[in-house]
Amino acid sequence: MRIGTDTVRRGALGLALLLATAATLCRADAASPPATPPTFVAKYSVAWHGITAGTSTLTLAETSPGQYRYTSEDHASGLFKLFIRRAIQQESRFRVTNGEVQPLSFRAEGNGPTEEVTFNWTSGRVTGTAKGKPLDLKLEPGTQDPGSVQIALMLAFLEGHPPSSFWMLNTDVINQFEFEPKGKATLDTPLGPVQTRLYTSHHAGARRTTYMWLAPSLDYLPARLEQRRGNDVLFALNILAYRKQ
Repeated sequence: MRIGTDTVRRGALGLALLLATAATLCRADAASPPATPPTFVAKYSVAWHGITAGTSTLTLAETSPGQYRYTSEDHASGLFKLFIRRAIQQESRFRVTNGEVQPLSFRAEGNGPTEEVTFNWTSGRVTGTAKGKPLDLKLEPGTQDPGSVQIALMLAFLEGHPPSSFWMLNTDVINQFEFEPKGKATLDTPLGPVQTRLYTSHHAGARRTTYMWLAPSLDYLPARLEQRRGNDVLFALNILAYRKQ
C-alpha cells in the first residue's frame, strides 16, 4: 500500500501532539506537591504474651504549618495495673519539608527513666538523656525517632516508594533497620476486613523482629503489629478504632 505525503505529515503531527501532551503530563506530575501526613486518632488493644494488657492511643496533630506532634499513650488493664500504675507516654515533634519527615524532639516517660532528646540538624547531633545518662550522638541522614518513623513510613507508602531500610534512634544508639516486604494478608478487625501489606523490621544483632501489617485504608498505619523473638510473640497491637481529624 502506498502512503502519501499528506498521510506522513498527519502521522508526524499526531505523534508530535502525543509527545507534547505526554511531556506536559510529566511536567504536571513532577510539579505535584509531596504528600503530607493525614492527622488522626487511632486506638489499639495491647497483648503481652497473648494476654490482654491494656490499650494504646496514637494521635497525630498539626501544631503549625508543616509542624506536627505525634503522641502515644498506653494504659494498663487487669492485673497489669498492679505493675504499671501510670500511663506510658511518648511524644515526637517533627517537621515535614518537601515530603521529608525531620524529627525535632522526642520524649518518653512512665516506664523507667525518662528519655528526652533534641535533634539538632544544623550541628548534626542528637543530644539529651536516655537510660538516665547524657546522650550525644552523630545524626545519620534521615534518622527518625520511635514516633516519627511511623509517619515517615506512612508518607513513603503514600508517595509510592517504601524504603528498604531506615535509621532510627533506638533509646541510646542509632541503628539501621532492614525493612522487608513479606506479602499481603486480610485481617478481621473491629473495623471489618482490612487489606494489609506485611513488612518486617530488624537491625543487625537484634534478637527481636517487628512485624507490621500496614493497611492502605488506614493511610498505611498498622492494623496489627507484633514484636517477636524467634516464633514467640512478645507483644501485639491490634487496631480497635481509627478516625481522621
